[in-house]
Amino acid sequence: MVIDENTLGLELKRWFSTSILLTDVVDFNDTVAFKIVCEQFQLDYNRYFLNEQSISLDKLLSRTELVGILLYRLSRYYFLSANEIVAQQYALLGRFIAGFEIYYSAHIGSGLKINHGLGTVIGARVVIGNNALIHQGVTLGDKNSGRPVLKDNVTVYAGAKLLGNITVGNNSVIAANCVCFTDVPDDSTAVGMPAKIINKNK
Repeated sequence: MVIDENTLGLELKRWFSTSILLTDVVDFNDTVAFKIVCEQFQLDYNRYFLNEQSISLDKLLSRTELVGILLYRLSRYYFLSANEIVAQQYALLGRFIAGFEIYYSAHIGSGLKINHGLGTVIGARVVIGNNALIHQGVTLGDKNSGRPVLKDNVTVYAGAKLLGNITVGNNSVIAANCVCFTDVPDDSTAVGMPAKIINKNK
């Protein structure tokens, strides 16, 4: 079965029915929203399933990380449409199904990929560029009212913590269990607690 704006509502209704969340605030016939979100989500889907022109329900359900990303995209759409109640319900459903939390005010570029993801938290107003790869147990969050900015093609390995008003440059890597309170230049690798830059990737 192909998921598109005409079938997504039925599937969402089924997912909500397995949870304890509100359903009377959600419009399962909002095909305009679903079309926009499916077009955005296609780029995330293709990080897992290359060169496919449509979203397969079977493949989507084979990766609960993808379900969580789709629900983030929906929550973000409704947040930007000034419908925070619905945004919250989609975000909570994503947490319920996928086991990670992406706050709907986080701004995430196209081509997001999350491996495993259990216990990962992407907090409010975090900014992530295109083609990010994030693993399980990662925290991107607040320190002194600042939030991290990750530029394009950043990889964050399991257990890493990035906190506060810091910028991680393009093509950089944050090592497993790293605790990062500092900027990371482009094409760099950060390791340790606290983070240190150990090399420039050429």
